[in-house]
Amino acid sequence: MRYLLSHRTTYTYASTVDSAHHIAHLRARDFPGQKVSSIGISTDPVPALAAQHVDHFGNLIDIYRIDTPHTRFDIEVRAEVDVCFPEPPPMASTPPWEEIRAALSGDGFPVPVEASEFIYDSPLVPSVAALRTYGAPSFTAGRPILEAARELTSRIKADFEYHPGATDISTPLAEVFAGKAGVCQDFAHVEIAALRAHGLAAGYVSGYIRTVHSKDEIALRGADASHAWVAVWCGEQAGWVHLDPTNDLVAQEDHVAVAWGRDFSDVSPLRGVILGGDSHSYGVAVTLVPTG
Repeated sequence: MRYLLSHRTTYTYASTVDSAHHIAHLRARDFPGQKVSSIGISTDPVPALAAQHVDHFGNLIDIYRIDTPHTRFDIEVRAEVDVCFPEPPPMASTPPWEEIRAALSGDGFPVPVEASEFIYDSPLVPSVAALRTYGAPSFTAGRPILEAARELTSRIKADFEYHPGATDISTPLAEVFAGKAGVCQDFAHVEIAALRAHGLAAGYVSGYIRTVHSKDEIALRGADASHAWVAVWCGEQAGWVHLDPTNDLVAQEDHVAVAWGRDFSDVSPLRGVILGGDSHSYGVAVTLVPTG
């Protein structure tokens, strides 16, 4: 599936910002199953300095320094992206989850190293005992990793209410779990915590989702097309499989990935430091248009 993407963020400040530094995770990345044909970012005001960088996780980031005094900041990314995530192997053919756990710990020599860092706690996904208990029914002895993870994904969709406004990014994970309500980033964090509690590697994926299919009127949940889901390591042959607990899906042609990391804090679309400005408000407008 080919998409035309537009993502525009606007910050409006109560007083003049004298200078600002911003870091943006807005460039969709290439990987097997996704190809970025074109992409560009524009800002207003125009930055005095603009630089691109690749972060620890391989994400493309943009760094801006704005010296022009301003009371409004606009940043927009436009891209053309082709998406067809690989079909995962049959669930029953994937290794037992205990085998994956053993390889990831590896008695100090994990295999693979790049996946093993995703088994540990991270700033927004600390260890929560209740989430180990919650995940345990899916991880019975000898069960294939993808079968277990897929069931966990389905359970989260069934057990949690999609409720915009019930949480924000500062809501602790334990509180999200207790309230059984939230949005896509919350459900991704819940699944990641349950997987890591069993010694498995799970990463947070930030991106977009096609929320409506006009041909058959399927409605998928996502905040104005912005979305988040989970990548779980299923062994050397299957690799990373992307699971969407908000919609109980294996991510394929309906998802566009931008960046991934340990949790939302690694891939926040836009963050920065400003001098001045006082209070602010912001708005986000996203369009994801399939073109064939």
